[in-house]
Amino acid sequence: MTANKVFQAIALCVVLNYFMDCGSAARILAIFPTPSISHQVVFRGLTLALNKRGHELVVITTDPVKDPTLKNYREIDLNYLYDSFGEIDFVGMRRSMNWPDMLVQLEAILHHQTRQALENPEVKKLHAPENDEKFDVVLMELLFWQALTPLVTRFNAPLIGMVSMAPSTQVHYRIGNPILSNHPSVWELDKDIHESPTLWRRLKNFVNLWKYLYYFETDFVTKQQKMAEEFFGEDIPDVRDIEKNVSLILVDQQTPISPVRANLPKIVQFGGFHVSKKVQTLPKDLKKILDEAKSGFVYMSLGTNVKSKLLSNETRGEFMTAFSKVPYKVLWKFEDDELPGKPDNVVIMKWTPQQAVLAHPNLKVFVYQGGLQSTEEAIHHGVPLIGLPTMGDQDMNVNKMVSLGVAKKIEITTLRSEELVEAITTIAPDESYKKRMSNLRSLLGDKPNDAMETAIWWTEHVIRHRGAPQLHSTVADEPWYRRYDMDLIAIVSAGSVIVLQAFLFISYKFLVYGIRLLTKVSVANEKKKRS
Repeated sequence: MTANKVFQAIALCVVLNYFMDCGSAARILAIFPTPSISHQVVFRGLTLALNKRGHELVVITTDPVKDPTLKNYREIDLNYLYDSFGEIDFVGMRRSMNWPDMLVQLEAILHHQTRQALENPEVKKLHAPENDEKFDVVLMELLFWQALTPLVTRFNAPLIGMVSMAPSTQVHYRIGNPILSNHPSVWELDKDIHESPTLWRRLKNFVNLWKYLYYFETDFVTKQQKMAEEFFGEDIPDVRDIEKNVSLILVDQQTPISPVRANLPKIVQFGGFHVSKKVQTLPKDLKKILDEAKSGFVYMSLGTNVKSKLLSNETRGEFMTAFSKVPYKVLWKFEDDELPGKPDNVVIMKWTPQQAVLAHPNLKVFVYQGGLQSTEEAIHHGVPLIGLPTMGDQDMNVNKMVSLGVAKKIEITTLRSEELVEAITTIAPDESYKKRMSNLRSLLGDKPNDAMETAIWWTEHVIRHRGAPQLHSTVADEPWYRRYDMDLIAIVSAGSVIVLQAFLFISYKFLVYGIRLLTKVSVANEKKKRS
């Protein structure tokens, strides 16, 4: 074969390979309406990887990357949804209620945000009847946005759910996963979950969790259904059924750092999508401050949703008193320009490049709110933790870190400076905390497959087969009382009570009869003696 023919053959192979790749590329609709960057960075990791893989994406998000170099990557910007939250004092809410009660308080805001998303001109244009858009799969966050799920049926595409934390109880219920009212993975009950609950606590948790599920199913989702019918027509399927038939759910959960529980095969774990593989560069002024902290420094951040500036004067004072007593520099992510009474060893910044800060060798301990993404970042950089959870899955995350010996937990609503000082001065000089965190990092990294590759494989599996019905559990099709044989338990219990009552009644009758008989015999004997 001549050199020219060899070249032609190679060129032909390259062209064929190109067209084969193009043929396997899919159109993906991604719907991520939660106005929280900690959620969005997780989802963004997968969508960017899928785009790099050659797929075309339309991403509905509150935090677009706005990268002009991306091809076949269109974003619909919902950033204005952040305005609906305003400035909510989650710490204050925690003092008086658990998460289910918080959700009731936030319900109006969540419905309003859903409506705002549906009213977005680009979203309306996307699903307009005259629009000939086609998608091979829909990626969607499964949380509170059920009115958006009819987009799945509008495009006749399979649904893949995504969750940036442990799945909520309503997600478990929807797909037929067991509902474990007293398991540490039930983050909705946050402070009320304990490793060894009393009988009374177990009963209380059981009632509260099923009460929450009843509210969510009959109130919250019903309102979402009506909203969906308003935008998509009254002939749409029930949004509960759309979610129930989700092909699979990609969950930001990693077994070594999560409470282990039974899950259906359609739940696929991943983790660390947002963790940077390269150490980020610190701004020069911040780098100088941290480099000069020769004794070490403490990093404090309550995340993006819980703002330090909204802490009560009393709680903020306890933090400042504690920080003034520790022999370390303190970097505090604080959302105001000024912090009256700030100790000299405290540096405040409205925004911090968190992963770069966590990577700094002088960091001793990370004081945080217990968010999963911050937890994963701290593990990646081997930084011990002090957790002050405020809402959602944060109690669960911190409890798990404490059980692994890499963290201490403090209740933020009753914080006292002495507690924080004791926690910092215990963890910071103790190398065993850092060593256990390094071991935990190694454990997370020791897995048979890369998490991103696994998520991509499953996404493309659903695309190739137009869904994954083989992963559907028939338990999801059963009413609640049949899922756990509650009707049978009720029948057996009622039957047992009836049998017990009948036994007691008969025993009582026999006893009364026996007493009367003995009495008659005794009277007869007395009469004989007298005669």
